[in-house]
Amino acid sequence: MTPREIAREHANRKRARIHRIRVRVATLTVTLFIAVFAVIYVQMVQGHDPVLAKNTTTSASSAASASTGSASSDDGSSSSDDGSSFDDQSSSSSSSDQSSSSSSPAPVQTTQS
Repeated sequence: MTPREIAREHANRKRARIHRIRVRVATLTVTLFIAVFAVIYVQMVQGHDPVLAKNTTTSASSAASASTGSASSDDGSSSSDDGSSFDDQSSSSSSSDQSSSSSSPAPVQTTQS
């Protein structure tokens, strides 16, 4: 074998090795992307959106506070903002006060960042 043939064989082996490494990295990258995308997709389909869960909790608690405040101003009694006394007030208030406060739900305010 001549030195040129040895160099050519060495270059061919080097190209083949580089090609194998590139193919493995590309395959790993695509596989990882598909796996992460699938996990997020399944989470969304099941209704477990972590971003919406934070906003829903915040808007639900503010809606409960708003409805608690409107119920306390309708019947003249005071209440705390923790939302636990709202059920006690609605059961003890008269039917005319209860129908006016429960006829429509409190508006939900959302903010977009």
